[in-house]
Amino acid sequence: MERKIDRRLTYKKYKRKLNSILFLLIIPAVVMLGAFLVLYLNDIISMTHLGTIYMPLMITYLILVFIMTPNLYYYKMYANYSKLLLNKPKFLESSSQLFTSSWIDQLKSDGYNLVQEDMRHILLCKYYKKLSNSSQSDQTLVFIAIAKNREFDFYGDEIDNGIQAFYMKHKNYEKISKRITLQFKKYDIIDEKATAEVETAILYQAGKQIIINLTFAYCNDKGSLFGLYPEKWYPNRYTHFAFTECKRICDIKE
Repeated sequence: MERKIDRRLTYKKYKRKLNSILFLLIIPAVVMLGAFLVLYLNDIISMTHLGTIYMPLMITYLILVFIMTPNLYYYKMYANYSKLLLNKPKFLESSSQLFTSSWIDQLKSDGYNLVQEDMRHILLCKYYKKLSNSSQSDQTLVFIAIAKNREFDFYGDEIDNGIQAFYMKHKNYEKISKRITLQFKKYDIIDEKATAEVETAILYQAGKQIIINLTFAYCNDKGSLFGLYPEKWYPNRYTHFAFTECKRICDIKE
């Protein structure tokens, strides 16, 4: 219960900071627009004088937007992440046995192409012109990273180097701004380390760029996948697709 309370307090903290930044950006814009309309429509000040007054105000406001935007993206990302953690990870049963040659072959036959493989991991990728559950989506690359041992670090250089090598080989994909990475690791038992990995996620969104990293732990004895599974709320359609795609490729029926 204490951890649940801590998570809710964390979410409220980031939400409050996000709302403060939005307040600082929206209120000046509303005040300036409202004052402009009142002064102009009532012929209180001529357009020439309004232009003289509003030019430095607009420049100052644009500087404020430029300074505050990185903080806006930062707190939005952490507000979304902390909200995702309000629901603790859980097990969902898979109808297929994962981490087998047949599972990898099924992924390949489903359109996931091998990007990189060594003794420690496998990296695959699939290109989507449109996400299957959203006609309003943009081009998206979905990577699948499969660890071959529990010590593999998904956020080390190996995965990043593999993705960069993929972009160098496929120059036509370099401008795609939506990227999803689903990360899978097998555990004999779900311990604190496994839980910490599952609860480590990236939900980055800045302008049109979206980067999503989600980690799932497969428990062979249970035949189940342990992960974060939102029930109703998702930060965006790409996060929704990421969870839906995970369930699809892992043959999870709820």
